[in-house]
Amino acid sequence: MSFQNIYTKKQRENLLIVSILLLLLFIIYGIRNYFSSFLGSVIVFILFLQLFRFLVEKWKWKHSLTAFFIIFISFVVIVLPFLFLSVLLTDKILYYTTHYGEILNLVARFEEFSGIELREKATITSIATNVGSYLSGLFPSLVTGALDVFIILGLMYFIMYYLLINNRKLNNLVFKFLPFKKEIIIELTDELKASVNANVVGLGVISLVQAILVGLGFWFFNIPDPLFWGLISFFAAFIPVLGTPLVWGPGAIYLFSLGQTGAGAGMLVYGAVLVMNIDNLLRLYIAKKIGDTHPLITMIGVVLGIPLFGILGLVIGPLMISYLLLLFKVYEKELEDKAIFSNNLSDSQNTG
Repeated sequence: MSFQNIYTKKQRENLLIVSILLLLLFIIYGIRNYFSSFLGSVIVFILFLQLFRFLVEKWKWKHSLTAFFIIFISFVVIVLPFLFLSVLLTDKILYYTTHYGEILNLVARFEEFSGIELREKATITSIATNVGSYLSGLFPSLVTGALDVFIILGLMYFIMYYLLINNRKLNNLVFKFLPFKKEIIIELTDELKASVNANVVGLGVISLVQAILVGLGFWFFNIPDPLFWGLISFFAAFIPVLGTPLVWGPGAIYLFSLGQTGAGAGMLVYGAVLVMNIDNLLRLYIAKKIGDTHPLITMIGVVLGIPLFGILGLVIGPLMISYLLLLFKVYEKELEDKAIFSNNLSDSQNTG
C-alpha cells in the first residue's frame, strides 16, 4: 500500500528550513550565557590563522601540534594578561566602593579649592557604589566566578582548535552555504580580517601605549595608584573622543584640589599634548597598515557591546557594527548587479 505525502516539494523545503532555524534558535538560547566563547574563538582564530597556515604549509608542522601551539601563544599573549588586568581592576574597584570615605574626602577638597558646594553627599556615595558595582561586573573574577571563566575559556579554545585544524574545510563551507557570489564572499572575508585587526590589534596597541603614558604621568606627578589608573586608561582608550581624558582629567582636578596648581596644570598639558596626540599619530599609522575603523562606529559599538558582552564588548561591539555596514554594502552591490543584468537582458531582447 503506497502513501502520498500531503506536502509539495516546495513546502517540504520550506518546512525543513524553518525546522533548522528553530533548532538553531533553541541552541543559541541554551548557550546564550557562553556566546562570548564563540565570538572570542572566531576573533582569535582570525588573528592567528595566517601564522597557523604558515607553520603548517611552509614549515610542515602537524595540524594538531600547530593548533595547540597557537592556543598556547594566544593564551600567554592575550588571555593571561587580560585575566590579570581584570582581577586587579575588580579588586581595586571593589576597594574604592567599600572605602567611599576617600571619595568624600576628595569631594571636600574639591569644594575647598573651587568654592563650589556639592550637596547631597549621600547621593555621591550611592553613585560611587553603584558605578563601582557596575564596573566590577564587567570583568571576570577568578574569585567569585572561576568556574564560569574556565568554562568560557575551555569552550573558546575547544572551538578554536577545530576551527584551526579544519580551516580549509571551513573555507569551502563558507563558499558553499553563504548566499553570495564568490567575489563578494572574498570581499566579506577580507573586510572581516581588516576589521578584526583594526579593532583588536590596532586599538589594543593604541590603548596599551596610552595606558603606559597615563600611568607614567600619574607616577611623575605623585598621583596615588598610578598602576591602577594606567590599567583604567587601557580600557578607557577604547572609547573614542572621551577615552583617556576620563582618567587624566580627574587626575589633574585631584592635584588642583590639593592646591598643587603647577602639577595640575602640568598633568593637563601632559595629557592634552602627549597622550592625546600619540593617539592620533598611532591611528594614522595603523590605518595605513591594517585598516581603519571610524570613531562613530567604535562609539556605537561600545555602547551596544558592553551591556551584551561585558568588557569584551569593547571589541565585539564595533565588529558587529562594522559587519552590519559591510552587509548593507553587499546588499547594495547585489541590487546593482541585478539592475545591470536586467538592463542587459532588456537590451538583448530589444535588439532581437
